Amino acid sequence: MKLTMKGDYGLRAMLDMAAYYGQGPIESADIASRQYIPEQYLDQILMVLRKEGLVKSIRGPKGGHMLAKPPDQITMAQVMQALEGYVPPMECLPNPDFCKLSPGCALREVWQKIDVITQQILATTTIEELAQRHRTGSTETMYYI
Repeated sequence: MKLTMKGDYGLRAMLDMAAYYGQGPIESADIASRQYIPEQYLDQILMVLRKEGLVKSIRGPKGGHMLAKPPDQITMAQVMQALEGYVPPMECLPNPDFCKLSPGCALREVWQKIDVITQQILATTTIEELAQRHRTGSTETMYYI
């Protein structure tokens, strides 16, 4: 899985909103400033996240953006799916015809295992877990495989 800037910025924006969860809407300029995200690009990302039901937006002088549900109910997989869709580690996984070696390729089997583990980690890691780690400054390894 290759994480693009869109996915990275989206996850950082979600983490930022998680840090202020329950305190009302946050202006995109504030999120952009704290997370070093170009504001126009952030607005595009927030629009996608809103359409996917992960973010609520309120217009007006006291408006802004907030998580649409508690951060412990939003996974990294949901955010990545909304912004990136499924991104395989190798093109041959969703499309075996991509490579003539796919049918008996030993590497493809390894890439499939990597993909399964990656998807499991994304699906079981919530925005709240990430926010907790961010608050405590924890840098220890999250997963042992």
